[in-house]
Amino acid sequence: MIVGLDVGTNYTKATKDGKNVVIFPSLVVYSEERDWSLKGEVKKVYIGNEAIPAIQTMENAEVLRPLHEGRVIHQSFIEIAKHALNVLNIRGGVIATGLPSKSSRKEREEVMNSLKRALNSDILIFPQSVGSLAYMGYKTGVCVDIGFGTTDVVVLYDMEYLKGDTMLMGVDSIYNNLEVAIRNAYGISITPEEMAKLLLERDYEVGRIRSGKKIVIKHEHVMPTYNEIVKGWVDRIVNRVKMLLEGLSTSIVEKIVLTGGGSLLPNVYDEFARRFSDIAKVERPDDPLGANAKGFYKLAKLIKGEEIESVEKSQPVEVAKEVKEVKEAEEEKEKKVIKKK
Repeated sequence: MIVGLDVGTNYTKATKDGKNVVIFPSLVVYSEERDWSLKGEVKKVYIGNEAIPAIQTMENAEVLRPLHEGRVIHQSFIEIAKHALNVLNIRGGVIATGLPSKSSRKEREEVMNSLKRALNSDILIFPQSVGSLAYMGYKTGVCVDIGFGTTDVVVLYDMEYLKGDTMLMGVDSIYNNLEVAIRNAYGISITPEEMAKLLLERDYEVGRIRSGKKIVIKHEHVMPTYNEIVKGWVDRIVNRVKMLLEGLSTSIVEKIVLTGGGSLLPNVYDEFARRFSDIAKVERPDDPLGANAKGFYKLAKLIKGEEIESVEKSQPVEVAKEVKEVKEAEEEKEKKVIKKK
């Protein structure tokens, strides 16, 4: 069985068929025992969707995300990966995932070995943004992957990694600046999840009680400030990407792909397309949020697919292994007989 796994700062995406993607928050909450538990449940670790209410109702809860400022927090990363397999109802196989382009070789090896031990699986690790290029069928090109905490960039030539960059400029930069503006104007704070809905859903409202009054914030209230923030934010990312592309052949940058959840925010794609119009047309996958996971699955299928399918089509793994061992023993016997002759 093959699993494409994209563990992001804010959301984790996983697929076991390359088509359907499960998505859940990249949250791991370690909690102290509750004083009262009306549901009769006592847990020490809450992951994914169950972690959100845990954060809101527990005191002294330790909240971890798998990535922080482009670096992997191993314990959290492993817990998230385990949870993804449970959600998919998978018990091992080939797990293909990605890490930021600027991850060191040592960091990649540590994550790979930790995942192997924890998941009892074969692990493939790719540069984060490669998944979206593979999903779109591009062997050569540039991918700009806008996540919650970082923006990852990769340049490929004929499926060979040329260069990459990981910038500490993700969606959270927009949210933080907008949250400050909202707090100054309305005197309340809102969560990242509420911020996303407020920007993406025109009818969505955020309500709070402050000083005995109901405060309501709507989509149209935040959009003017948001648009100004986005322009400066896109400028910083684009300037950094253009520095990375400096001196490259134009044939390499004919394909520029913008992906990740950040590419779905209002006006982000349009701003990037405008800023790169003098170099190439900017494309976006039909599923920017799940494209990396689907691409990792596709790459793993190419690398490991034939091997897995041959075993699955013949016999159970234990039988196939036994047959292989018998054949090897017979071949060894034949070699000895030939030597005696």
